[in-house]
Amino acid sequence: MNFSALSANDRMAAVAAVIVVITGVISLAWRWGILMAIPLIAGLVVLFVLFQSRLAPNVKLPMTRGLLLAGAGGIAVLIWVLVTFQWFGYITGNLLSIDVLQFFVGLVASVVMLVAGWRAYQSESAAPAGSPPAAPPAPPAA
Repeated sequence: MNFSALSANDRMAAVAAVIVVITGVISLAWRWGILMAIPLIAGLVVLFVLFQSRLAPNVKLPMTRGLLLAGAGGIAVLIWVLVTFQWFGYITGNLLSIDVLQFFVGLVASVVMLVAGWRAYQSESAAPAGSPPAAPPAPPAA
């Protein structure tokens, strides 16, 4: 894999996705709940979308690349926040424990993954820079 071929935003999304996958596995091992499998899968989806052209060039994605990245990031953040509410009492009582710190690292990484996906979606939906401006309306006839 040529990591330098990715844009800065894609590199940020890839690093965040790797962190989400790792912290998702750790969260599952430390019994934060089975819901933590969803952010783990979302991180894997982001990695697949980013490297799809190299891993499986014949596969056609069902949506635009930016929408898939933003959607996977949003799902990861949503589930991570739901699990945070579920374990709020434990988290506030053990703020400096290693399992809570890794949990927060995963939460922050999922937010970064969402932001990178949103940026990719915005850059896809923006008008091309070289397109001419729209023509002004014609003046009324006299």
